[in-house]
Amino acid sequence: MNTAKFLELVRDELELDSDLHVSTNLKELDEWDSMAAMVLIGLVSNEFDVNLTGDDINSITTVQSLIEKIGTERFE
Repeated sequence: MNTAKFLELVRDELELDSDLHVSTNLKELDEWDSMAAMVLIGLVSNEFDVNLTGDDINSITTVQSLIEKIGTERFE
Protein backbone atom coordinates (compact mmCIF):
# COMPACT_ATOMS: atom_id res chain seq x y z
CA MET A 1 0.00 0.00 0.00
CA ASN A 2 1.27 3.45 -0.67
CA THR A 3 1.47 6.05 2.07
CA ALA A 4 -1.09 8.38 0.48
CA LYS A 5 -3.69 5.59 0.37
CA PHE A 6 -2.95 4.72 4.00
CA LEU A 7 -3.36 8.36 5.05
CA GLU A 8 -6.71 8.44 3.25
CA LEU A 9 -7.84 5.22 4.95
CA VAL A 10 -6.88 6.47 8.41
CA ARG A 11 -8.54 9.83 7.75
CA ASP A 12 -11.75 8.13 6.62
CA GLU A 13 -11.81 5.58 9.44
CA LEU A 14 -11.25 8.21 12.11
CA GLU A 15 -13.75 10.52 10.37
CA LEU A 16 -11.30 13.42 10.36
CA ASP A 17 -12.32 16.78 8.92
CA SER A 18 -8.74 17.92 8.33
CA ASP A 19 -5.92 16.58 6.20
CA LEU A 20 -3.64 13.94 7.67
CA HIS A 21 0.14 13.89 7.16
CA VAL A 22 2.84 11.47 8.25
CA SER A 23 3.95 14.11 10.76
CA THR A 24 0.47 14.44 12.30
CA ASN A 25 0.44 13.61 15.99
CA LEU A 26 -2.54 11.29 16.31
CA LYS A 27 -2.96 11.89 20.01
CA GLU A 28 -3.35 15.63 19.48
CA LEU A 29 -6.35 15.18 17.19
CA ASP A 30 -9.69 16.28 18.63
CA GLU A 31 -11.10 12.96 17.42
CA TRP A 32 -8.51 10.86 19.28
CA ASP A 33 -9.99 8.76 22.06
CA SER A 34 -10.16 5.09 23.04
CA MET A 35 -12.64 4.37 20.25
CA ALA A 36 -10.31 5.92 17.68
CA ALA A 37 -7.52 3.70 19.00
CA MET A 38 -9.74 0.63 18.59
CA VAL A 39 -10.68 1.69 15.06
CA LEU A 40 -6.99 2.09 14.25
CA ILE A 41 -6.19 -1.36 15.67
CA GLY A 42 -8.94 -2.86 13.48
CA LEU A 43 -7.79 -1.01 10.38
CA VAL A 44 -4.19 -2.16 10.77
CA SER A 45 -5.30 -5.73 11.45
CA ASN A 46 -7.58 -5.85 8.40
CA GLU A 47 -5.25 -4.12 5.96
CA PHE A 48 -1.87 -5.47 7.07
CA ASP A 49 -2.60 -8.55 9.20
CA VAL A 50 -0.64 -6.88 12.01
CA ASN A 51 -2.02 -7.01 15.54
CA LEU A 52 -1.29 -3.86 17.52
CA THR A 53 -1.39 -4.04 21.30
CA GLY A 54 -2.33 -1.40 23.82
CA ASP A 55 1.38 -0.85 24.44
CA ASP A 56 1.88 -0.33 20.69
CA ILE A 57 -0.87 2.30 20.64
CA ASN A 58 0.63 4.01 23.69
CA SER A 59 4.03 4.21 22.00
CA ILE A 60 2.67 5.59 18.72
CA THR A 61 2.53 9.35 18.37
CA THR A 62 2.68 10.35 14.71
CA VAL A 63 1.35 8.61 11.64
CA GLN A 64 5.00 7.95 10.73
CA SER A 65 5.53 6.09 14.00
CA LEU A 66 2.42 4.02 13.19
CA ILE A 67 3.85 3.20 9.76
CA GLU A 68 7.12 2.16 11.39
CA LYS A 69 5.23 -0.03 13.87
CA ILE A 70 3.37 -1.72 10.99
CA GLY A 71 6.63 -2.09 9.05
CA THR A 72 7.91 0.37 6.47
CA GLU A 73 8.53 -2.51 4.06
CA ARG A 74 4.74 -2.82 3.67
CA PHE A 75 4.54 0.66 2.13
CA GLU A 76 5.55 1.84 -1.33
